[in-house]
Amino acid sequence: MTARQKVFVVGTDEAGYGPNLGPLVVGASCWQIETDAPFGDGFLAFGDSPQNADAKQVKTKKKKSAPTGPTLFDLETRRDASDPDATRRLIERLNAGLAPIADRKGLFPLVDSKKLYGASKSLAALERSFWLAAALIDANALNGASFRSVLQSVARESEDDLAPPWENGFDVTLPLDPKTGAADCLLEALPQIRKLLDAEKIDLVDISARRVQPGEFNALVDRLGLKSDLIANVTASTAVETVARTRGAEKEPVYVVLCDKLGGRDRYAPMLAERFPDAELRVLKESREASVYRLVAEAGKDRTGTALAFQAPVKLEFHFTAKGESNAPTALASICAKYLRELSMKAFNGYWRDAVGPELAPTAGYPVDALRFRADVDATRVKLGVSEDAFWRKK
Repeated sequence: MTARQKVFVVGTDEAGYGPNLGPLVVGASCWQIETDAPFGDGFLAFGDSPQNADAKQVKTKKKKSAPTGPTLFDLETRRDASDPDATRRLIERLNAGLAPIADRKGLFPLVDSKKLYGASKSLAALERSFWLAAALIDANALNGASFRSVLQSVARESEDDLAPPWENGFDVTLPLDPKTGAADCLLEALPQIRKLLDAEKIDLVDISARRVQPGEFNALVDRLGLKSDLIANVTASTAVETVARTRGAEKEPVYVVLCDKLGGRDRYAPMLAERFPDAELRVLKESREASVYRLVAEAGKDRTGTALAFQAPVKLEFHFTAKGESNAPTALASICAKYLRELSMKAFNGYWRDAVGPELAPTAGYPVDALRFRADVDATRVKLGVSEDAFWRKK
């Protein structure tokens, strides 16, 4: 009998990278899929890395010819210690296993959030996917669901975290859109979804959404210099926190982490080395199409820079590729990020409408309209003592 192995697949995506108003939100979803073992045999053992480097060394070391290895889209790679097609087959099987329920009008839509929600679309489709995901992880997620409960369970924010003025005292019962359906109606779909997941040996184990409010956004830009460095930093810390929450009892768990190209850059080794201190790191590929890395790490730094121990070594394979929303894990990450962004903007617009007057038109926070909104509220903002830095993202 062929041995089986469970592999974690983490999808990440952002909402609100371009606006000047409201938070940047990075979403993540973590799935576990059972596959033929061994998976990840090409990972390095500790002390066996040809590129054992911290962030400084990665930046300053003369570039060596990197070993080739598997990517999601490029099969013309030299065979190394592992099967070069393994990662691609894993993702394809995950997507295929979810396909019967996951298309845009399916039972559990797992497509890019832009296909589910926009200026002319109801929030219902986006909400349905979000709450089905939440209920798959925690059957009680819909009990007393509200903006505050989502901040606690998905954004991992506590009441002690410093909230912007427009969220002080704000809460709203969820689901928000009447078309989404009542909790009982959503829960009726779960047995059918779970039956399919069980048949395909797939399990949804975690969803999250990390918010970066304007004040923190500006501080990170000042420290890191580039907006692309900021999104890479936040995405990597989200991955660290996901691993720390989900690694479970697996002896040497393997994670495949799917990320966007994050500002169009091609090199992510320094950022990964900073976020995973003392990790063994191998560059498999750095190109316009994809940048792929393997790490063996015992700890990682979370959003605050605090080191989180993984209890035992964890193998990670990071893929930075363009337009990865067709993959179900990335699509659900996009849904989580967009939903938290929309709820955050509801609090933002409601606060300023109450302060300025009913004539104030709401904003999505994107350039041009953000300038209009800033001009409309500026006098009130100064009067209320809300600083420019807490209100306006400088990039």
